[in-house]
Amino acid sequence: MTGHIHIGLAGLLKRHNVTQKQLAEAAQMRPATVNALYNARVERVEISTLVNLVTGLRRLGIDADVGDILQVVDLQGETEQAARDRALRLLGGEPWGLKPKGSAVLAPVSGPPIEELLREHRGPEL
Repeated sequence: MTGHIHIGLAGLLKRHNVTQKQLAEAAQMRPATVNALYNARVERVEISTLVNLVTGLRRLGIDADVGDILQVVDLQGETEQAARDRALRLLGGEPWGLKPKGSAVLAPVSGPPIEELLREHRGPEL
């Protein structure tokens, strides 16, 4: 597995019903900068930008820190990703639940955890 930086600003703002414009004003930043981070269209982020974002979020009443904006996530190898995709096709959806047609609420999925299915369908270990 290899690591990858995930920019979680969009999810954070959605969870707290805050718009990009509100954050830009509270953080005293250009709206274009907030938008680029919101849409994860950046290759690097200055520390001062992170400080401004956290300060702006706190001004909006959101108890946030840098770790709420940036997270390091593990990327799966090709073999593991192919096994996960196949297991999800067999399950018919994501492991945390299926969304019934016309419903906004996820329904629980019964059966073995996705990790067990991944082991069965991963193929030979290299």
